[in-house]
Amino acid sequence: MAQAQREIRGKITDADSGESLAGVTVKAQLANGSTSTDVNGNYSIAMQPGDTLTVAFLGYVTQTVAVGTQSTINIALATDVSELGEVVVIGYGTQRKGDVTSAIASLKEADFTKGAMRDASELIRGKVAGLNITNGSGDPAATPNINLRGISSLQGNTAPLVLINGIPGEFNTVAPQEIESIDVLKDASAAAIYGTRGANGVILITTKQVDRDIPTTLDYSTYFSQTDFYKRADFVDAGQLRGLIQQGLLPESYDEGHTTDWLSEITRKGFIQNHNLNIKGGNSRSNYVGNFNYLGNDGVFVRSYNNELRLSFDVNHSMFDNRLKLNANILRGSRTGSALGDGEPFNQEIYRQALIRNPTERVIDDQGKWYETSLRESTNPVAMIQETDGIITNDWTRVTANATVSILDGWDAKLMLATDRRTRLEGYSETKQHASNTKNGLNGYASRGDGKSTTDYLEMTSTYSKTMDRHRLNALAGYSYQYHVNSGGFYTNSDFPTDKYSYHNMTTGAALLEGRATMGSNKDDDRLIGFFGRVSYGFDNRYNILASVRREGSSKFGVNNKWGTFPSLSLGWTISNEQFMQDIGFLTNLKLRGGYGVTGVIPNDSYLSQTLLTYEGNFYTNNQWIQGLVPVSNPNPDLRWEKSNEVNIGLDFSLFANRLSGSIDAYNKLTKDMLWDYTVPVPPYLYNRIKANVGEMQNQGIEVLLNATPVKKANFEWSASFTFSRNKNQLNSLSNDLFEVVGDYFNTGATAAPIQTYTHRLQVGKSVGNFFGLKAVDIDENGEWVIETADGTRKKISEATSDDDKQYLGNGIPAMSGGLTNTFRHKNIDLSVVITGEFDFQILNFQRMFYENPTIQYNMLNSAFDKVYGKATLNYPQAYVSHYIEDGDYLKVQNITIGYNLPTKTIKFLNSARIYAAGTNLFVFTDYKGLDPEIERRNQLTAGTDSRDKYPTYKTLTVGLNVTF
Repeated sequence: MAQAQREIRGKITDADSGESLAGVTVKAQLANGSTSTDVNGNYSIAMQPGDTLTVAFLGYVTQTVAVGTQSTINIALATDVSELGEVVVIGYGTQRKGDVTSAIASLKEADFTKGAMRDASELIRGKVAGLNITNGSGDPAATPNINLRGISSLQGNTAPLVLINGIPGEFNTVAPQEIESIDVLKDASAAAIYGTRGANGVILITTKQVDRDIPTTLDYSTYFSQTDFYKRADFVDAGQLRGLIQQGLLPESYDEGHTTDWLSEITRKGFIQNHNLNIKGGNSRSNYVGNFNYLGNDGVFVRSYNNELRLSFDVNHSMFDNRLKLNANILRGSRTGSALGDGEPFNQEIYRQALIRNPTERVIDDQGKWYETSLRESTNPVAMIQETDGIITNDWTRVTANATVSILDGWDAKLMLATDRRTRLEGYSETKQHASNTKNGLNGYASRGDGKSTTDYLEMTSTYSKTMDRHRLNALAGYSYQYHVNSGGFYTNSDFPTDKYSYHNMTTGAALLEGRATMGSNKDDDRLIGFFGRVSYGFDNRYNILASVRREGSSKFGVNNKWGTFPSLSLGWTISNEQFMQDIGFLTNLKLRGGYGVTGVIPNDSYLSQTLLTYEGNFYTNNQWIQGLVPVSNPNPDLRWEKSNEVNIGLDFSLFANRLSGSIDAYNKLTKDMLWDYTVPVPPYLYNRIKANVGEMQNQGIEVLLNATPVKKANFEWSASFTFSRNKNQLNSLSNDLFEVVGDYFNTGATAAPIQTYTHRLQVGKSVGNFFGLKAVDIDENGEWVIETADGTRKKISEATSDDDKQYLGNGIPAMSGGLTNTFRHKNIDLSVVITGEFDFQILNFQRMFYENPTIQYNMLNSAFDKVYGKATLNYPQAYVSHYIEDGDYLKVQNITIGYNLPTKTIKFLNSARIYAAGTNLFVFTDYKGLDPEIERRNQLTAGTDSRDKYPTYKTLTVGLNVTF
């Protein structure tokens, strides 16, 4: 066959301008060869008899040409002015982009952000309007905060449903390099097909598969990254502390004669490495894809790490003239990380102590032991991190089998069976020299926990598609079943005979014999069953309609409300295809969409509608001690899911041969029957709290997407993408005739000791995430805060003794967010810059609130002695006042990547190769004085609180290589 190969030459040009196109991918299908055109658009490639040539270039229509007897093949590529024929993944199937009537964002591999990715969510960060993805922690084991179109629940999950090839999962369970496309169902008309799980949107991840005849192909990619704190808190160091003593601002006793940088003692330069190997091959009847991925992440704190290993294998086979298609997929993953806290990857107290520890103290005393002081608030952080041993492991296995039968032309039936098995093991111990033991009189401490989760899935679907002249019809009917079981246990002990046991010999601790050890276990299960159907119809590429309904039942709800119905309807009008629009030459596509749907929010816990009992106390009867049994919840047979009713109006447009395109969406989402816990009298109730569906909340917003190609030349191209979203949230009600929240508000959040107060208030008629506290407007000559009440009255903070003196101080949830991606290509060099931002929100800076205060007896921020309002130095204990609430608006250069595609046409075994360098979290433009305005928002009710001792975020510098053999 090698002797039969011959060389084909040619030139690739732009069909409109005639200009040469550099960097065009040219592939020989049978010979498995690949090359790229040079700066003049020329190429040469070895091909076999009967071979076909495939030519592909971003922004142009892909062409496939039969070689025949030709030795020179010149090809003029036509600009891809319409992407309407592309396939978009929707619930339980796909749809032509031109037929889409809902708010769906679709991103392919070419759209993904390049570089070092913490998990797959960072591939699309800033690229989907309304989808907010933030990472407020540098912990290697941390997961992102994801939110779409506001908050739809006070107690339920507020994150979108993530499906990987149709199976629920998380972003970090699949390797970013394995993903082919990510589709985001944003509005209810698209997500209603998922019923109770779709109120927060749905993210559909599709992994790479083989869809044609290819020989065995091997892809290898790797990158290495160095990480470091993006910013360090400006605390007083040893020299500055001695300067404050000389100024008489601190007593001489503070100087203990040494110089220690406590943060440097427990930190390092972090290091990340990633290796991904992908192998695929086969033909249209039988093919396979295998993927191996390893991620090693050593955090910036000593002994913090997270190592992940993922293996996947997908195989397809067709038989009976493609009437029967079989698919099997297995995904195996393992994550091993540090446990510097009891059951936690990181102990925030370690970081806190590194900040507040006296910088003139030493690490080790004259006897070689960890140096400690009698100050209650101060503990040696080096001892805390070195005298700890711990590990957290997570393993998951997902097996999926699919069988698709083509009953008649256009009519298919599919059966899917899947199981998802997960296990977790936690081990943690503190030696006899750990501060918690030496200070608390213990003699070693250990804990151990385990958990197991199993979810089984069954889905049966039947689809029918038919195209007749100008009519296009698609119908879907299906049934789904899901059964989930979760179990686990946790136990602790202390006073061990030796540190050698760590957490591996739990029964040897003396606390077990004295009744001071703890133990517990749990198990719960739930079922979810759904019947669903959908019909879509298109006429003449101008009018489209899609209607769906899901009838779903869950074991989590009361006997009177086990089942719910979730309908949707959406319409589309492609205005640009009307006869009266044909003379508008600059208009490529103009489409108006409108949709309505109902989706749900399902609670996280099982048995909420039932009476739950627990053991409490003991009583003596019949010569024996009996454990007491008491209720901890009330039954509620009317408990049901929260429902979101959403209306979405959208406009898609494309101008100037697709050089400028985008979409605008406006939505109104009303969530009813929100769950909350209400106080009830005992009797007649068994318990003083009951969970009931009462609340109502509304989200309204607008989303904008713009894609542009300002410059498109043969050797240079500049493309840009811009996203913007704005959301307004309002709580409409909390009470009804049966259950009431007194005053229609409740306070939440906590500052912790020594301030000890709440931080937020949720009130009917206002938004979630509002700060509520004392508004500081001045400081008196004695250094005491002067506050202003809502009616304008001024008083000293010591005189403000009730909630009437407090007022709303801002909101911690960004009202607006956006992203800007610019991509430049010059010959074989490419450059991309991703910028993200959040606006119109506030942040409570906990570090300033606790450490910007000269009255504390431990280390403080350098700004503690600054004059407040330019008048006087603060001389008042730590307090929660508006002075520490700052505007959080920011723009962040999230990612910069520069790459070079190496010339490989002279290397027969190498199809392509690319090297690149990247940086993430490089620059932030903000007025916020904290470490990073991108903060965690795990609890939206208390959003905007920037913890004083969270794991700080980091910046990353990366070099990487991608090769295909």
